[in-house]
Amino acid sequence: MNLFGVSWLGIFLSFQVSADPGIQQPSVAKSESRRIQVVSFTQTLKGRPGSPDEQVSVQFVVLAKDRSFVDDRSRGLVQILRLDRDPDVLWEISADGKQYRELTDLSEIQENRRIQEKQFVSRLKGLPESERLEMLEAAHIRLNDAGESIRGIEVVRTDAARNRDGEKLRQVQVLENGRLIADLWMADLDIPFSLAPLQEASGAFGPEVLKAVSELEGFPLEGTIYVVTATLTHPFEFSITEWKEAQVPIEFFDLPKECSLIESRAFLSCPECGREVERENSAARARNREGQWIYFDTRDCFSAWKKKRSRKP
Repeated sequence: MNLFGVSWLGIFLSFQVSADPGIQQPSVAKSESRRIQVVSFTQTLKGRPGSPDEQVSVQFVVLAKDRSFVDDRSRGLVQILRLDRDPDVLWEISADGKQYRELTDLSEIQENRRIQEKQFVSRLKGLPESERLEMLEAAHIRLNDAGESIRGIEVVRTDAARNRDGEKLRQVQVLENGRLIADLWMADLDIPFSLAPLQEASGAFGPEVLKAVSELEGFPLEGTIYVVTATLTHPFEFSITEWKEAQVPIEFFDLPKECSLIESRAFLSCPECGREVERENSAARARNREGQWIYFDTRDCFSAWKKKRSRKP
């Protein structure tokens, strides 16, 4: 299904207004709606969790200060992220705009990671101190004086630079507890919005990395994000092209009219490996202790989950 068809890209183009308030596209009707500043661009992704490493997907993105719109043709979805709501919400909308799913637990992947880290630290109790510290360092886990896991963030600005599409890119790396999380190529573009909240909402990293990336000067046109889940680290690459500033009515980020809520999400996170799993194509499913269905990326994930569950009282 081509999501770049008339239904969504056409809507954006019909709303689009030049950043110069004195210039307006002829096809745009005058409206009393409040307009907000946005930047639109095409984003190419490779190695997204849950997808084959070599699979490339293309997204059309409209980014504002506290909300974003992602037309994701590879998954047959449109996603709208609203950070102005309490709680933050992500809507997954069908390509025809008639149905949507709602997600408010945006930190699920990173919360699962914290739970796994806590369990890992607990299992190390009783080991010789030198061995315990060695294992913590290998797992990139740091503890405070109370024995709680903490995130130490380091921002490294290297001397590496290159040119792309007439823009000079400089390399900035963000490390968490000594582990590389974001390897970014920043351009000195005057874009007042950060890409980081959209990446965090997808489970790419936690609030500590979000703060560091949001405060970087410039805008990342290329990069690799290393998504650390409960059991693995999965790199995915992104590249941004065709960026431009515009204005759209604030209603652009609302749900379509006559759009009906569907209770279940099409894509979930595997509770064992953290990879993205399509509900209808999962390798296995089971009910957790709360009676909710959970879905697994592979049969090995399912087997590992069953073993852990059998050991719990």
